[in-house]
Amino acid sequence: MHCPPRDRSWRPACLLAAALLLPRPAVCDEQAPLRPAAVLSQAGSLMIPDRVPGDESGPAITGLSGITWLGDDRYAAIMDNSNLLLLLRIELSAAGVPEAAGDFRIVPLAERHDYEDVAVCPPRLAERIAERRRTRGESVPERCLLVCEEDTPAIRAIDLDRGDLLGIVPIPKLLQTRRTNRGLESLAVDPDGETIWTATEEAVPADDPAAADGRGTVVRLVAIDVPGGEARAGPSQVAYRVEPPHRFARVLAGDPLAGLVAVAALGDGRLLALERSAAPGLPPFTSRIVLLETATASDVSSLPGGLADRPDLHAAKVCLWEESLGLNLEGLCLGPPLAGGGRAVLAVADNGGLGTPTQIVGFALREPVHAVDATPAAAAAAAIGSMLLVLRLTSP
Repeated sequence: MHCPPRDRSWRPACLLAAALLLPRPAVCDEQAPLRPAAVLSQAGSLMIPDRVPGDESGPAITGLSGITWLGDDRYAAIMDNSNLLLLLRIELSAAGVPEAAGDFRIVPLAERHDYEDVAVCPPRLAERIAERRRTRGESVPERCLLVCEEDTPAIRAIDLDRGDLLGIVPIPKLLQTRRTNRGLESLAVDPDGETIWTATEEAVPADDPAAADGRGTVVRLVAIDVPGGEARAGPSQVAYRVEPPHRFARVLAGDPLAGLVAVAALGDGRLLALERSAAPGLPPFTSRIVLLETATASDVSSLPGGLADRPDLHAAKVCLWEESLGLNLEGLCLGPPLAGGGRAVLAVADNGGLGTPTQIVGFALREPVHAVDATPAAAAAAAIGSMLLVLRLTSP
């Protein structure tokens, strides 16, 4: 989701009032239906430049809505409402703290879409694409990525180095009925490369109304089998209930929203899911990362709609982390193993035209380790970020 900027005029008195109204950071519901099998701890953040260093006349690095790990210290991020893919290096500490970023390169894609997430192409699918192109006498890509976009909507395979579009992964017809600007927002591939996961940001009209103040939304989390492999044993569609928009102190006119904006696949049907809510007030954004066990969830693929009326079918989830950072977190990916066990998890904050820095936020996923509370410095940074954001937030 891209938020265009509002009127930029404001006075210091307004910011002081905003700081006084800033609510305390949100916390996960202690009555979560599952017992955590893992703990997610925030491990710091890193700003990245507005443009590729040394190319100040080049395209801006903005609107990052999805991120994926390519191996070693290499990552790819997709920019929404554009035809641009960003390749970069991110150095992590032994604890998963993002310490430095570099080797930025922008790859123009062959078509412009509202791209929302990115994932590494499964090996079996990449080979299928390569064989088809060999048969046609076309160039074979050295590296392949998947991207999802919500305007067509579609999951597309792309050449990571050249930006060529290589084909489309079929999606269920019901996902094509998405609400405007609330379509395919999430994309992930299981570690074994056998399953592609995707979901719309908010419910399709047949399943549930859009999120609103005091009301969440139920989306379909879809598992797509990679052609040529064995059919997975778990459900192919899962009903996922997104929490209602967070509580906020109103500053602007407009309605709040909430949705599922990213997933990261852990394997064996386990997913990390990133929920994001936005509001015309303080705090402007709240993000929540939950653990979802899909293997034991009900398969709702045979239902043509009405998921909101079937709470008995909603997948159980447990909240691992929740915070109001003043950041519009939109992308999430599983990163490399960490020293001492566990995995790095990285999230990317979309500045969304708000004039705030694009940031990479690091997490450490371990089991079992106690969660780490936000430091006073992080709380102060959140307050400052919220003050800068709030008067530039467009009503959803």
